Amino acid sequence: MKLPAYSAGTTKLWLLNLAANAAAMAAWYFWLLIPDAHGWQVAGSALLAISVVFLMVWLRAGTLAYFRLAEFRESATIWPAFRRGLRHVIALALWATVFAVIELCLWRLRLYAPQFGVWVWQKLPGPLRIGTPHQFMRWTDWKLLFFFWVVAPAIWLPMATTVAALGFRLTRMAHSLRVLKRPLYWLWFCALILVGVYVPYKLIWWVDYQTSLNLQAWSMGGRFLAAYVIVVTAAIALVGVTGWLTEREDLESSTDHSLE
Repeated sequence: MKLPAYSAGTTKLWLLNLAANAAAMAAWYFWLLIPDAHGWQVAGSALLAISVVFLMVWLRAGTLAYFRLAEFRESATIWPAFRRGLRHVIALALWATVFAVIELCLWRLRLYAPQFGVWVWQKLPGPLRIGTPHQFMRWTDWKLLFFFWVVAPAIWLPMATTVAALGFRLTRMAHSLRVLKRPLYWLWFCALILVGVYVPYKLIWWVDYQTSLNLQAWSMGGRFLAAYVIVVTAAIALVGVTGWLTEREDLESSTDHSLE
C-alpha cells in the first residue's frame, strides 16, 4: 500500500536527516583526529569543517523549505525543496547566527540569576517578599531557561522557515510571527520540545545498574540511539507543524491584503 504523498515525503526527509546528522557527527569526530603538523593538513581540516557546516545548513534549509511550501509537501518533491533551500543557505546561516547570539546571551545571563534574585527580593515591599532570596534566584533561573528553550526558539523558527523558502523578505517574515497568536502552535511547540529535549535527556542520564560492564555498555549504546531517534523525530515533527501553520498565516494575510 502506498503512503500518501505528504507521509512519503516526510518519511524520506526523516530518513535523510537521520542519516545525514549521524554522518555529520562522524565527520566531526574524524575532524578532531586530523593532525595539524603540516600546512596541507590544516588546509584539509579547514576544508572539511567548511564543507560539513555548509551541508548541514543546506540540510536545514531544504527541510525548512519543504515543510514551509505546500507545493513541495503535497507532491513529496524533496529535491526541488533542496534546490530552493540552496538559494537561501547564506540567508539562513545569518539568521541562525542571530539566533545563536541570542541563545548565548540568555545562557550567560543565568550567571547573574543569584544577584538578580537577591536584588529583586530586597527591592520588594515586605508583604510581597514571598519566599527566600534563594527561591527568587531559582525562579529567575527557570524563567531564563524557559526563554532559552521555548520563547526564543518559538519566535525564531517560523521566520526561519520563511527565510529558508523565500529569503530575507521582511514583510513575509513579519507575517510569520502571526502564528504566535495561535494556541495550537504553542501547544504543539511545547509538547514537541518536551519530547525532543526532556525525554532524551532522561534517557542519556539514566543510570543503569547492570552487573556486567558489557551489559552497561550495550544499555548506554541503546539509550543513546533511542535518544538520537527521538530528537530527530521530534525536530521533523516540530518543523512540519511550524511550516504548515506559518504558511496558513501567510496565506490568510495575503488574502486579507487582496480583499483590501
